[in-house]
Amino acid sequence: MFEVVIEDNGAEYVAFTAEDKREAELLLQRHVRSLTDGLAYIRETKPEPKKK
Repeated sequence: MFEVVIEDNGAEYVAFTAEDKREAELLLQRHVRSLTDGLAYIRETKPEPKKK
């Protein structure tokens, strides 16, 4: 699982979550090209356990 995290003025928020790293990279590139404030990066997370 991958999260696109945007950090701005000391605060960070998860903008997008995806299972495919390529999908997360595409959103990261879109953020960079939009000239939006904040630093965007991809963070790998553990997959959530499935409930039975």
